[in-house]
Amino acid sequence: MVAINVLSGVAGALIAHLTEILATLAFFFFALYLWLQYQYSYWRRHRVPYIEPTMIFGNLKGIINSESDPCSWFQYLYNHEKAKDHAAVGIYVFNKPSLLIRDLELIKTVLIKDFNYFSNRHSASDPHSDSLGSDNLFFAKNPRWKEIRVKLTPVFTSGRMKQMFPLIEEVAREYDKYLCALKVDPKTNSTVMEVKEPNALYTTDVIAITAYGIQANSLNDPNGIFRKSGKKIFTFTWLRAMEFKAFFFLPILVKIFRFKVFSAETTVFLRNTINHVMEERIRTGAVRNDLIDTLIKFRREAEVELKEGKKPFILERDALAAQAAIFFSAGFETSSSTMSFTMFEMARHPEMQQRLREEMRTALQSNDGKVTYELIMGLKYMDNVVKEVLRRYPPLPFLDRVCTPKAGEKGYSLKEFGIDFVVPEDMPIYIPNQAVQMDPRNFKDPEQFNPDRFLPENKQDNNMNAYMPFGTGPHNCIGERFAMMQTKLGLLYFYRNHYVTACDKTPQKIQLDPRAVIIQSLGGIHVNVVRDPLF
Repeated sequence: MVAINVLSGVAGALIAHLTEILATLAFFFFALYLWLQYQYSYWRRHRVPYIEPTMIFGNLKGIINSESDPCSWFQYLYNHEKAKDHAAVGIYVFNKPSLLIRDLELIKTVLIKDFNYFSNRHSASDPHSDSLGSDNLFFAKNPRWKEIRVKLTPVFTSGRMKQMFPLIEEVAREYDKYLCALKVDPKTNSTVMEVKEPNALYTTDVIAITAYGIQANSLNDPNGIFRKSGKKIFTFTWLRAMEFKAFFFLPILVKIFRFKVFSAETTVFLRNTINHVMEERIRTGAVRNDLIDTLIKFRREAEVELKEGKKPFILERDALAAQAAIFFSAGFETSSSTMSFTMFEMARHPEMQQRLREEMRTALQSNDGKVTYELIMGLKYMDNVVKEVLRRYPPLPFLDRVCTPKAGEKGYSLKEFGIDFVVPEDMPIYIPNQAVQMDPRNFKDPEQFNPDRFLPENKQDNNMNAYMPFGTGPHNCIGERFAMMQTKLGLLYFYRNHYVTACDKTPQKIQLDPRAVIIQSLGGIHVNVVRDPLF
């Protein structure tokens, strides 16, 4: 009887304790619910048009859950019923109030006219755990960003592009040899292949030789260290996808979970490679007018400043290596994707492909078959084809900024644009550039692939102010000239001896990978590659 009473007392105590725990949890979740409800009333309280959020995720549920690719999701927000006819609308990135900008004039004001109020990206890496990822030109904040930008700009002038051209053309020749070595069906003189990977091998070798002065030989050794490192950066497993989404939408998680732009193995490889090449270049005194020479110049200038008692940040941690690292990662992936999307569109539009090859044939014949910088720059139809590809498939389908008002100011007023609201400090701003480029108000028949829309006589039907695949203003992509050059040169050497047709694996429409923030085709891009020399 005593035992029963004891057990009964213990059970009663456990039930009481469990009840207390459940009550505490219920109170916690109720308090959390009330707090979120208050957070999600921000735009209503400020009387700003907004899109109704989803609990926890805000207005990014489709992206965070990988239910939708970023292009489709930002198009959904841009064209939302609550957003129509408004220059900007309120959204929530998780529980953080943010702005989605739709009006072209406001976009240009943010990116160009009043850039000083929006000079930083919202996206960020953690400087404490990922110096290689945070100190580069893409993620760096002002005033460091401005200093890096000014010093790197000379690397990407047209003069430097001409100097780099022979190096890139040498890799393009190897790309042609790689393609010509592929086995083809003797009956059709063709083979079905996924083109993104060969294009990535080409662009990886281009970046290695122009930025690092190294022959990576990825085309001959697809499993080499450069290609393996590049693959790791942009292979969007669920974890890698969450890392990238944290970089762009919720940087606070980057610090908590110590996410990195480059994996530990890739960081060691890139850091050691860059430092070794710099030391070797200094030892030999060789000059190549490439990125490494510029970084050496950075270092020497910083060493002088150090002797003068200054503290140049460029000598801190991985600041020098970080510039070469981001050039490597951004340079090969975006251009190889652009080349692949071009091949897809040419397979779907054989008449355009024929016109493109005919332009190449005429140019090469008039130049005795020699490929020069001037020849590439003179291919007007190719230029329009690549521009149209970038209109439909910009590598990054949105631009992000954060408000950084001047000292003593509360923020940035939107009254001029019909919105009675002052954007406060640190509020994220998102510009859905791909959605803007697919808006029929900006481009006639936007779903139609039409390179001729970039002809001078057709520009009245297309608003070129809405075209910004590389961004625009002071924070635009510094490597635009380089990207266009390596893309066009790669396409020229591809089409010199081959063309593409659609096959059973070629989709009617590209389906983008919902995990990838930097856009990628889901499952790659398969086409039939036909061997057919231009002459």
